[in-house]
Amino acid sequence: MKKQNVLSLVLGIVVGAVVLFLLASCSEEEFNPELTRTFSIEAASNGATYTIQVALPEDYNSSVEKYSTLYVLDGEENFDFVANHCDAISKSSVTQNVVVVSIGYGQDRSIDYTPTKVSAATGGGAQFLEFIETQLIPRIEEDFNVDTTRNSRAILGHSYGGLFGACALAVNNKLFGNYILLSPSIWFDNEVSLLLEKANRAMNKDRYQLVFLGIGEVENSGRMQAPFEAFYQTLRDNYSHIKLSRNREKDLDHVGSKNPNIIKGLNYYFQNR
Repeated sequence: MKKQNVLSLVLGIVVGAVVLFLLASCSEEEFNPELTRTFSIEAASNGATYTIQVALPEDYNSSVEKYSTLYVLDGEENFDFVANHCDAISKSSVTQNVVVVSIGYGQDRSIDYTPTKVSAATGGGAQFLEFIETQLIPRIEEDFNVDTTRNSRAILGHSYGGLFGACALAVNNKLFGNYILLSPSIWFDNEVSLLLEKANRAMNKDRYQLVFLGIGEVENSGRMQAPFEAFYQTLRDNYSHIKLSRNREKDLDHVGSKNPNIIKGLNYYFQNR
């Protein structure tokens, strides 16, 4: 066999192996399509249209049990990973699984996830939260067999999504009783989320809260770590009925720490909810 043909054969085998690996990885990551429901909602508050994906537990029964709900931000990136790990954790811990509700992008995430307007691409957090409260949650609780109490609802967000979750805790604490906040951008707009928390603390501090805070150990110490620690200490010192955990992923940065902290946050949530 000519040398050129041998090289072509070897190259073909290598490419084929890579394709098979990638296909296997995608199939492992994708949540079961048979248990996934997808629909869109146009938000009255901001006019944007959001694609919603719902992951149902394997044992989902629309007439018997009531399930807790986990609302996941950055849905396009996080839905499959979160839904699969909820399934795995619930099975390993022999705990009832949750209905995972993933919220896709209706407009730029920097608009939807930030509380104040510091540029043209920020400051739509109040309208996005209104959409979740007045349209999304009622739709989920009407269409699916889920618990409608605050303590049964959780929200998970990373970076600006973590900031949004922290602001939701502060300004509309009646919506969610459980928060998984990963590398939250508490630094945003001179740490305005800390001011919002303080302004609303009297209404919130005696309510039940489950909060998991995760960050990467090597994330920028001035921009990320100090506000993160301030938020943690504020919750620890002022909230009387809180289940609170903090994790720093060793040697990992803002992006690298996300998935490990999602897993740790979900484990904490399932063990303590």
